[in-house]
Amino acid sequence: MNRKLLLLSIIFLLTTVFIHGRGAVKGVDKPSVREFFEQIEGYRLLQYVEMEKSALDLLRLDDYLYADYADGDGIITLYIGYYYTADKASAAHSPLICYPSQGWEIESREPGKSLIVEPYLVHYNEIITSVADRKELVLYWFQAGHETNTEAFKNKTSVAINKLTGKGEQHAFVRVSVNLGNADQEQVKHRALQFIQAFYPQFIGYIDAQ
Repeated sequence: MNRKLLLLSIIFLLTTVFIHGRGAVKGVDKPSVREFFEQIEGYRLLQYVEMEKSALDLLRLDDYLYADYADGDGIITLYIGYYYTADKASAAHSPLICYPSQGWEIESREPGKSLIVEPYLVHYNEIITSVADRKELVLYWFQAGHETNTEAFKNKTSVAINKLTGKGEQHAFVRVSVNLGNADQEQVKHRALQFIQAFYPQFIGYIDAQ
């Protein structure tokens, strides 16, 4: 076994032990995600999207937000799957799995991108996905405390480290999607990034809320 494989195996073992080996948080006293994001500066809440019970059970969500917001040029959809405890660090599913399983085609992907939202750095993935005559730009990432990750495994490790060092167990999956239609792709991406700029500091506030 080479050193890299051995190191990965050790990290995986430690992550599993720390996530599942200690008691989980029993209850979190904070507002619901919906309540906290009824307003995002510069955007208007249009509607909530209700998820089916089967999806909720599959994702093991403690809380979630699935909503459409309006900017001056159209609709931006925000999904937050939120988890209170480290034992659910593997519950969130990547769009690379979820979208194809629902009939969407992944036309392109650009992993490992980043956006500065002072004083934070948001690491995210970008995909273009389509089904029938609809095409969307999707930006997404995994969140562990104040840290963003583009891969589920890295996020699981971050959750374990946060738990071990007393920084809490809360973590999330975040997805921002915008219909491309006939619009210029760079303009649509600019709108999505502007939304993240407005949303992310508020999201950090939610993570820290007690």
